[in-house]
Amino acid sequence: MSKRLLIAVAVVIVVIAFAIAIPKISPGGQGATNTPTEMRISFVKEDMKRISFGVTENIGSQKSETLIINNDGTAFYTLSVEGEKGSQTKFQVDGQELKRIRALITETGFMQIPKEQFDPRDDAMEFTRYTLTAAFGSSTKTIQWVNEESSKDSVPALLTMLKDTMLELIKDHQ
Repeated sequence: MSKRLLIAVAVVIVVIAFAIAIPKISPGGQGATNTPTEMRISFVKEDMKRISFGVTENIGSQKSETLIINNDGTAFYTLSVEGEKGSQTKFQVDGQELKRIRALITETGFMQIPKEQFDPRDDAMEFTRYTLTAAFGSSTKTIQWVNEESSKDSVPALLTMLKDTMLELIKDHQ
């Protein structure tokens, strides 16, 4: 009896696997339409400083770096220091890298992260704040977080991976 039960369970698992896989791998299936056609990604890195005036305090950006990536791979990088607009660089992200970035955002659960803001600890005087906005078709998601050492909460590893990918892209095109 237990041998029959094991065979029945194995058959059910195989049937379910095929039911999920066939639409994703067949031409014109769900997998082909799941990839959004329009994409725009905005990544901002800000070096922040908290200044206390006794009763009040102010948090200001010392340095800001912005990377915008469009659907066609056109990217714009802007550097601003203490509010003064600095340099702007335009470059092209190659197709392979663009696919990798798109997959990191669409296939790893970025759009489903429930929390949209990870605040700094109250005693963090200097920290780095990151903001990533991803727009795919009519879906847009913005998440803001700070570096792990300064965060009140644990920052998901996916956000750290996305941050590292964006910073690497900036470094490669400076």
